[in-house]
Amino acid sequence: PTGCCLAWRRHAKAARRQLMKAVRSATRSRKKYEHVELTPLRDSEVEDERESSVTQQWLEYAWRKLLALLWILVALALAVYLQLPDIVLTGATRDKPHRQMNGFLFNVALACFGGWGCIAAYLIVWVKYVQKDTREWEEVSPRAIPIATILAVLSLFSFCGAFWPLWGFLSVPIVFMLFLGVLNTAHFVPI
Repeated sequence: PTGCCLAWRRHAKAARRQLMKAVRSATRSRKKYEHVELTPLRDSEVEDERESSVTQQWLEYAWRKLLALLWILVALALAVYLQLPDIVLTGATRDKPHRQMNGFLFNVALACFGGWGCIAAYLIVWVKYVQKDTREWEEVSPRAIPIATILAVLSLFSFCGAFWPLWGFLSVPIVFMLFLGVLNTAHFVPI
């Protein structure tokens, strides 16, 4: 829901409360007859909004999961098409064995990516679920986010540099798509 819809809902609830107060005060000042419960008839618009908001929330959840699955499938298809397992294991493709990836930059990229993953696991798993700390990450470990950011950027640049001899300028979008595929696997981790 957008801010406009939320503001309208709040305004409608406040107006409904004021109307009910006015009705109650008007009925109190009259003579006391038999007790009559003053409940509004079914307000179809409000119930439809509630149902549509639940439906809307579910659709947004499903859309996020489908987009994550799409990025994962694109990354997997790209990895298979580019023979990425062979490149990682041997340093070259079967088609062009004379073109070697930069092994030093690849190792730097793996180390930076591993460091980033360890910091993420520390903040997400250890701090949130094991220690059950409800404070913000910046309060628990103020240097973790900047260090993880630096490591992630270094790993992306290092992966691009490592694969540059193989794919040239295309290594930048390829690494970007592979990174988004790996990153979106977090949508399906059951934590």
